[in-house]
Amino acid sequence: MGKRMIVDVQNHMLPLEFIAEAFGAGIIDTAAMPPMFRWRGISMSAPPDFTDVELHLKVCREAGVTHVLAHQGMLLTVASEVLGLSTVETARRHNETVARLIEPYRDFVFPYGYLRPHDGKAAVKEAERCIAEFGFHGLGIDASYGSTGRQFLHTPETYEFWEFVNERRVPVYVHPAMLAYGWEFMDCYKLDETVARPNETALSVSLMILSGLFDRFPQIRIILAHMGGSFTMCLPRLQFAHRLGYEGFLEYQKARNERDPMEYARENIYVDTMGFHPPGIRHAIEVYGIDHVLLGTDYGPLPISPKEHIDIITGEMGLSREEQDKILGLNAKELFDLPDPA
Repeated sequence: MGKRMIVDVQNHMLPLEFIAEAFGAGIIDTAAMPPMFRWRGISMSAPPDFTDVELHLKVCREAGVTHVLAHQGMLLTVASEVLGLSTVETARRHNETVARLIEPYRDFVFPYGYLRPHDGKAAVKEAERCIAEFGFHGLGIDASYGSTGRQFLHTPETYEFWEFVNERRVPVYVHPAMLAYGWEFMDCYKLDETVARPNETALSVSLMILSGLFDRFPQIRIILAHMGGSFTMCLPRLQFAHRLGYEGFLEYQKARNERDPMEYARENIYVDTMGFHPPGIRHAIEVYGIDHVLLGTDYGPLPISPKEHIDIITGEMGLSREEQDKILGLNAKELFDLPDPA
């Protein structure tokens, strides 16, 4: 029997080279231990598990992970503001740096290409470069963009990107932004991380469904962080709204989706398991189906070994070996067209 395939689809690394310019811009408080990102009232820790690549990958290997899908998402709005660059140029620099840094680990680290869908032809060009030139297996985007005006993923500006994704069948990982929707009301107790981010996922994906985006581009495949965030619990409410209809509503208030929202959830949407919550994972399996649930750990900024997440799947869930293997790696292998473990 070959090595068990264990794919972490939500794994974050932020090597010091990524953030060197941010030191000079004053975004990182180096007096704190560990260092802290601070921007517009939001703080985020940068522990060694996040910034030390060798340590990070050592912990992943020891946990049994065979494929790290590295995601540097959630920072595009912040990075663009700090550096004073367009999101197009910021994404280009980011992807070039990622491709260079992971070169020694290409049999283990499989990055997402990072971009902003609203950048139209430039976003498509960067997506093509990430796949054809850098050999990335998927794309990563934020659930929203902007720290004042807010841009979600369903608007016409994104259609060129979604058309490319739809035709090429490229999987897209959707992660809440650092400045997630509602962050200005949640700048204490880590509420921006624990409440704002899952709620942003719910709002962003609901807009994708209700605007008819999945009807326009039916082959889109997106992966949602954190067991789908609050979206998983919002789905039944979207269903009863669809059932009741929109008679008497103003034209702009009427949903455009052609089918029951649950149908899109089970066909177009995948979720990861991050959350340390077996009941939540069981619910995700029931809602999305066993073939649409993937291992995700949030390891890096969350300095807890992926082993704890793996142990939940193999020891606490009561899943069969076949079900475990699907969640741990085989679903991701098929979705991202990954090679066998090295």
